[in-house]
Amino acid sequence: MATDTTAWDNYWQGRAGDGAGALTGVEHDAELAAFWAGALADLDRGAPLLDLACGAGTVLKQAHALGFTGLTGADYAPGAIAALGEALPDVRGVVCSAANTSFEDGAFAAVVSQFGFEYAGAEDAAQEITRLVAPGGQFIALAHMAEGAIHEEVTGHHAHCRAIAESGYIQQSKTLFEKVFAGDVSAVEQAQTVMAPAREVVFGLTIPGRPSLAAHLTQGAAKLWDDRAKYALRDINGWFDGVEAQRAAFEARMASMMVAAMDENQAKAVLDIFSKAGFNAGAPSTLQLGGENAAWVLKATRSA
Repeated sequence: MATDTTAWDNYWQGRAGDGAGALTGVEHDAELAAFWAGALADLDRGAPLLDLACGAGTVLKQAHALGFTGLTGADYAPGAIAALGEALPDVRGVVCSAANTSFEDGAFAAVVSQFGFEYAGAEDAAQEITRLVAPGGQFIALAHMAEGAIHEEVTGHHAHCRAIAESGYIQQSKTLFEKVFAGDVSAVEQAQTVMAPAREVVFGLTIPGRPSLAAHLTQGAAKLWDDRAKYALRDINGWFDGVEAQRAAFEARMASMMVAAMDENQAKAVLDIFSKAGFNAGAPSTLQLGGENAAWVLKATRSA
């Protein structure tokens, strides 16, 4: 599956400045951290480990904290690798597709992935991973589960982003401020009337006390309105443009996650590729988050 690196770079850059927590998803779930603490526990801390489609390095941060030294992160988005480099300067970062890397055969004692390798096309990436794992090495991954808890959450996030876009609230807000700065009172009143339906839609998406893009947008817009005398129009427009970039990148990521989600037959097909390549691969199992099935656990060990 092809991926637009611009959208993913915008996502990582936007998330880095997302003080409201509106764009933070499952990456920081404590139950995921517990899974990886167990999965990495018996691996050789000094052996080379690759996190494929690593994002900003959620799994690598845990491995680093556990004392792993031969760490490499690979991701299709340059922005993700840049974020990884800032967080873990001593970890090697490589920009490449999970289905087509430049690493040597058998280069890694372990290849891991958290909601990542399947974006490149799960079966294509699996073929590449079988080449990268050294004899006696392991593949461990968490993969998106169709109809699972994360898939349901992602579908909701995608609908949230689409509703904001389709309302026209961001562009109409910019138009309103332009009329204010032009000093045209009648045009300001008209712009407020025009944007009333969009405002109702976006405010309807907010839930008190819960971070969301709609809440971040409406709260920020209200502050700009109250303090408009302190800002230049270009700064106000820049803020709205920045939120739109975050929204578009987050929507693109949610859409990719929805497409990448695998049903049980697809998860079995991935492990079958490892079996045919001489790995010991059992059936996929499930990981629960919050008491609900949320992800496939895929494991395979290469014969020594």
